[in-house]
Amino acid sequence: MIGLEIDGDRAILVLKSFPCGWNRCVFCCFSEEASDDLEEIIDTDREIIAKVEEVRHPLNRITIFNGGSFYELPKEVVADLSRITKGRFVEVETRPEFLESKSVSKILKALKPKELVLRIGFESASDEVRNKVLGKGIPNPEIERVANFRKTLREGRVRFLGYVLFGMKGISERSVIESVKRFNKILNGVIAIKYRRYREGMPKEVAPSEKLLKFLRHNCLDVDMADSPIWDLEMR
Repeated sequence: MIGLEIDGDRAILVLKSFPCGWNRCVFCCFSEEASDDLEEIIDTDREIIAKVEEVRHPLNRITIFNGGSFYELPKEVVADLSRITKGRFVEVETRPEFLESKSVSKILKALKPKELVLRIGFESASDEVRNKVLGKGIPNPEIERVANFRKTLREGRVRFLGYVLFGMKGISERSVIESVKRFNKILNGVIAIKYRRYREGMPKEVAPSEKLLKFLRHNCLDVDMADSPIWDLEMR
């Protein structure tokens, strides 16, 4: 997964990072490419960032993934990222527990984006699905806290989007639909992501119905079918 993909005016960076502090989600394989070696992380990510700087056509959107929360990246990597994020539309991923006024202000100060999108890994509005099926470790009150925080945050440059996972055994299509409806009410929008099975022992994939896909395309800002080469488990 580590690498860079250029999609029109968008640069998608998948950075190496320390292992996710939670690292118990049953559907995630990012830990296989994480590292405890600070020097390795910095060197790998600098190579990826340098490739972005080499792109000759205008880039307006920078999307950053690192297999956990953006706040877990080394400060050296964040400083390097600031060279490509200033004045651009920037997206990062995070678990909800990192989000508070101080942490959001910190990322705005560091990256100086034109607009900041916080992609939050809720995956489901159902406590049963989110915690018992997926192992997210995010209680319902934390969702409400983030929703209330979004309302009170006096910063027009920040948007909050929720992830909703679909296409996995144990997640009903009705649950997916209800999750999308719920997050659309309390956040700025939803990104639906199709589950991808990487290893034996991981939950099985379930083909989504056309009815569900039609609903997602109509009600989500993006429907990621997880079929891009950027999500292959390999060093690129």
